[in-house]
Amino acid sequence: MSMSGGVRAVSFTRHGAGAARLAVQREAFRAACSERGWVAGGEVCQIGAGGGRGRAWAAVRRLVRLRRYDVVVVDGLDTIGASEGEIARELVLLRHAGVRLLIASTGWDTANPTVSDLLVGALRTVGAGAVAA
Repeated sequence: MSMSGGVRAVSFTRHGAGAARLAVQREAFRAACSERGWVAGGEVCQIGAGGGRGRAWAAVRRLVRLRRYDVVVVDGLDTIGASEGEIARELVLLRHAGVRLLIASTGWDTANPTVSDLLVGALRTVGAGAVAA
């Protein structure tokens, strides 16, 4: 599989309190894919709270594990969890499942293991109530 054009991306969006408008999330997905030369695939939308226990989030993870898509694109980290601890847990689960995540608003891509480690470490620190310097 070639690096350019061969990457199939799926968008995970969330419709609910605290989430960006769906149009904004969809535009972030399209822009992220076109910048990187990725194939913009389907969209899975969750109604209500962020990722974690939602059925839509489980479905999107399964699509990547089944190799239908190579990467999940979200607008922001809050799309995959309601709290810092939940987001950190999801990032660890994604890594163990071999699921790549791109956060469009920041450009963070967990294909780089350092990015994943830093995110999980920072979120766990914040989630534990420590004050970030």
